[in-house]
Amino acid sequence: MQTPPAIARLYCSKELTQGLDKQIICLSVINTVLAITAVVGNTLILIALHKETSLHRPSKALLRSLVASDFCVGFAELALVGKWNSILQEQWRVCRLFFHAQNVVAAISISLSLCTLTAISVDRLLALLLGLRYRQIVSLRRVYVVVIVLWVLIGVGLANLTILNRDEGKIAAALGIAVCLMTSTFCYTRIFFKLRYQRTQVHSSPPQQESQTISLNILRYRKTVSTSLCLQMSLVFCYLPYLLLAPFAYNHIEEKHSSTLYTQYFSTVTLVFSNSALNPILHCWKIKEARRVMMEILQCRQN
Repeated sequence: MQTPPAIARLYCSKELTQGLDKQIICLSVINTVLAITAVVGNTLILIALHKETSLHRPSKALLRSLVASDFCVGFAELALVGKWNSILQEQWRVCRLFFHAQNVVAAISISLSLCTLTAISVDRLLALLLGLRYRQIVSLRRVYVVVIVLWVLIGVGLANLTILNRDEGKIAAALGIAVCLMTSTFCYTRIFFKLRYQRTQVHSSPPQQESQTISLNILRYRKTVSTSLCLQMSLVFCYLPYLLLAPFAYNHIEEKHSSTLYTQYFSTVTLVFSNSALNPILHCWKIKEARRVMMEILQCRQN
């Protein structure tokens, strides 16, 4: 097992990166654009969420947590670009500093994004199952507690694992991803079957006015589920190539000290990071209130 300093020396070495200057420059340019998009886009969404008061406050708190974690991913990308620039200039000590910074910030922010999306899927399932009791049970205070616990536990735990024991960090990350994806899959599957059952009930209920009220509530709920599911599918699309390639890339790079999969591996890392730049676009597309406030902000800046 290689220690974190040894891994840093490996990734910041001429042996591993020799002959990859063009690929590194290309990846640096792409990640710089994505980082700026993630930081600016998520900043605007945070401002829009702060100004918008019509959204349900506990759900908005979870959404803020997701946007804040995506905002932090932008700085992980900038650290990655800094690492590549120092490789091109052969400043190996600076490269190792950027390597550790990028690993810690990326591990924390990406894990927070994944856990928050899982919490959003649980929140949407509870909203469906609890009905009128939802607003009493899922209070703003309880949601804030969940968000704070996530940020503290993931922040402290993953930072320590990433710095002290990278192998255990990989295992913890793999287990965390598996648990989060299984939980989200269960929640959305349960929501799908519950909505289908309710739809059957609406069509068979005799009072027309009550039926229309239920239909409106279900329609409004489906919009919120559609938004969270869209964010979840975007995450799966961006993360899947990395999850499939990473085990082979680790074997070639860290065990065999081979640069064969270096470009392919960091291309999938770039795709993972792109999720944080894509999410603000999805927020504007799927959340009417956020889109309206965003347009007002942009119009004010133009004037």
